[in-house]
Amino acid sequence: MTTNLWNEQRDLLCLNCARRIVSPKFHGSKYSPLRDYLWRRGKITTEVSLSFLEIEEIINGNLPLNALHNEQWWSNTDSTTQGYSWTNAGWRVQNVDLNKKTVTYRKLKKLELEKTPRRKTRTKSQQKPFAPVPVRPRRVKRPSKTRIAKTIARARNIERRKTAYRKIKLKPKSPYEKKTYKQGARPSSQD
Repeated sequence: MTTNLWNEQRDLLCLNCARRIVSPKFHGSKYSPLRDYLWRRGKITTEVSLSFLEIEEIINGNLPLNALHNEQWWSNTDSTTQGYSWTNAGWRVQNVDLNKKTVTYRKLKKLELEKTPRRKTRTKSQQKPFAPVPVRPRRVKRPSKTRIAKTIARARNIERRKTAYRKIKLKPKSPYEKKTYKQGARPSSQD
C-alpha cells in the first residue's frame, strides 16, 4: 500500500512545473511576436496604429507600468529589447499617446534601414567545382552466434511440427465394427 502511495506522489507536479512542461518552448524576447507582427504588416502597409491592449494581445503578456506612463519607454533605440524588436522589423515609433493609450508605427524607407553586414558571396570564377561527397562502402554486418543459434533452433522446430502433422494417427476400430463390417467395405446409409 505504501509503495502505491509513493508512486502516486512521485508523479504529482506543482502547477509551475506542469505549465513549463505543457507550454511550448519559446525562443526570443518577450517582444519577438510584436516584431513578427510588424514585419508581416510591413508587406501590406507603411503605417500601423495599435492600442496598448492590442500590443498586449500580440505579445501575449502585459506591458510594464513604465510603458503606460512614460513616453521614453517607446524610444527607437536598439539598446532596449522593445526598441530592438520594432527597429529590427524596419519600423519606428512615430507617435505615442498615453491618454488614448495608442502607438503609431511608421515603416522605414529602404534607405533609412541600417545595412547589416552580409556574408560575401563568391563569384562564379571563385566558386569551387562540384565534387560529390565521398561515400564509404557499406559494411555488411555478420549475425552474432546467438542469433544464428536461435534461427537454427526455430528452423528445427518448424521441421518437427511439419513432420508431426504428416503422421496422422487413425482411431482404431472397435471390436463391434470389426465384426459387423468386412475389411475395406463401408457401411451403407440404409443399414
